[in-house]
Amino acid sequence: MVPAPPQNMAHRQTISFLTRRFREVGFEPVSRHGQNFMIDMNLQGILVEAAQLTADDIVLEVGTGTGALTALMARE
Repeated sequence: MVPAPPQNMAHRQTISFLTRRFREVGFEPVSRHGQNFMIDMNLQGILVEAAQLTADDIVLEVGTGTGALTALMARE
């Protein structure tokens, strides 16, 4: 498991940020094991907007990856 990135970067996980972070902690994702990471910040925003989350919602995010989408949902 990769340690959480600095909180202010949780929603800005670009490919260069993740590559650097993975190297820092000695993690190498293996796509044949299904390890894929959503790095498209536009898609993340669309998903969160479409969910129309409120403070009363409970969300179960399966396969949270590096937490970028979780961080966006938690702000809502």
